[in-house]
Parts: sequence; C-alpha cells; structure tokens
Amino acid sequence: MVASKMSSYILQSKADSTVNKYSGSFAQFQAYCEAKGFSAKPASAIHVAVYLTDLIDQGKTDHVIASAVYAIKWAHKINVLLDPTDSYIVKSLLEASKRLNSKPVQKKDVVSSAMLQELCSMYEHSTDVVDLRDLCMIILSFAGFMRFNEVSNLQCCDIQFNSDHIVIKIRHSKTDVYRQGNDVYIAKGDTLACPYTLLQRYMSVAELSVVSEGFLFKPAFRSKGKAALIKKNKQLSYSRGHECIVKKLKLVAPDLKLGTHSLRASGATVAANTPGVSDRCIKRHGRWKTDLAKDGYIDDSRDKKLFITKALKL
Repeated sequence: MVASKMSSYILQSKADSTVNKYSGSFAQFQAYCEAKGFSAKPASAIHVAVYLTDLIDQGKTDHVIASAVYAIKWAHKINVLLDPTDSYIVKSLLEASKRLNSKPVQKKDVVSSAMLQELCSMYEHSTDVVDLRDLCMIILSFAGFMRFNEVSNLQCCDIQFNSDHIVIKIRHSKTDVYRQGNDVYIAKGDTLACPYTLLQRYMSVAELSVVSEGFLFKPAFRSKGKAALIKKNKQLSYSRGHECIVKKLKLVAPDLKLGTHSLRASGATVAANTPGVSDRCIKRHGRWKTDLAKDGYIDDSRDKKLFITKALKL
C-alpha cells in the first residue's frame, strides 16, 4: 500500500503531460530493445547509443531524440537505476542530432490591434453565441497573452468585472507548476475590440453567470438556425478551438500564417513595441518564467531593429 502511494506521488512530481510524453517515448525504446534482444531497464549506455544512432539515421528531429534521452533518464531515475544517458557517448549523440537533424522554427505571424478591431467591427451587432465566443477567445488571448489551454480551462467564476477592468484567474498554467494561480488584469477599452464589453456581451447572450463553476467556453450546436452552448459542462477542444480562431482571423489576415499561439505572441509584440511598457510588466503579464522564453514570442518593430545602426551615426 505504501509502495503504491509512493509510486503515485513520484509520478506527480512531474506534470501529467510530461509523464505521458516520457512514458510514450520510453515505450518506444522498450519496443526497440525487445526487437534487438537488449535490456531496456536497466539499459546499457551502448544500447541507448545504438538506439539514438538509429533515430538519427531515420531523420528524426532533434526534439524527438531529446525526448527519447530524457524519457530513458526519467525511467531509470524513478526506478533508482544507474542512468545510461550520463554516458559521454549518449550526450555526444544528442548534440550531434542538434547539428544534423534540427529544423528551423517556423514561427507564426502576428496580428495587429487594428486587425482585431476590424474583425470585431464585422460582428458589431451580432447576437450569435458562436461568433461572440470565438471573438472573446481571440481578444482574451491577445490582451492577456494567454495560451489556448489557459483560455479553454477558464470557468465562469474565474471572471471578475470591476468598474474599469476585469480580473481573470488563471488556475492552471504551463509555468505555474505548483498551482498557485495567477491573476491577469485587463483594462476596459474604447474600441469595438474592448475585452470587457465583448465578454459581457458573450456571457449575456450565452446566459452565463460569473458565479457558475462551468466552463466559460464550451462546444455549441445549431438548431433551427440558432446557436447555443451545449448544456454539458465540457470545455472546447484544442482542435475545434484552433479551427474556430484561425477561421475568424483569416477574415482580416488571409495571407498570414496563423495559429492559437499567434495571439499570445501578437499581444506581447504590440506591448513590447509600445513606448513606456516595461519588460518586467510584459514578463509578469504573460506569466513567463525567463526573459529568454518571453523574448522568443516578441518580434521587434522595424524601427527598433534599425535603431541600433542609426545610433552609430554612420
């Protein structure tokens, strides 16, 4: 009984998504070892090296190979076994995969505040709950620098309306490993893309209350031409949310490469290129743990990029 509880607690030392990723990667290594007649647990460094060499030869990306290494390391450490990935050979192969099989990151394009204002103007008089739901997800993601999973996990009671701003409680975040929660402050705006007004419109049409513990953004259905959220307390899936968000954004940015992360990056980029907004505030608002992580989302304006050489006065 104690051993079972201990195993459960050890697994909970990592996020569920991390445990699932490691488990899947290690299962692939186990299958490879069984086919070759190797021992997977404990594994020898040379057998891990052979496996990584095979992955490199298959053209697997460096991310896949790194995942395999960390999964093997994890499986051995939680079982108190000698870690074969500490071997110089294994570490060298991991570095080699970064040089040989790495692919450039294809970042999504960013959208501007003007684009979002234009999008909201298209639905200025709409009472369609699906349109308003999608617009709210877009505007909150942009204004709150929010990841899609943060948006999809929102409950109605996580929203607090004040006289000139709203406070959104983020219960679970990728960087909030100890579940302390974060409050995101979003000011009331003056345009049709105002998050405060848009969220009020959506919750009124959807008949949602700020005291409800139900999900704020749920799947919807249409009956006799009218849309409504489903009664079941079920959050909107990533695939459906991505589809709805990108479809709406394409109305004002048809030629851009867009995804759900475009909005988090777009909001941060607009803020970073606005005079008077500090890096510290941007980092805190976006819930980034490091400057490196934050900077990866921000695209400096052309003027900022030219500022360095202009300062040289050549």
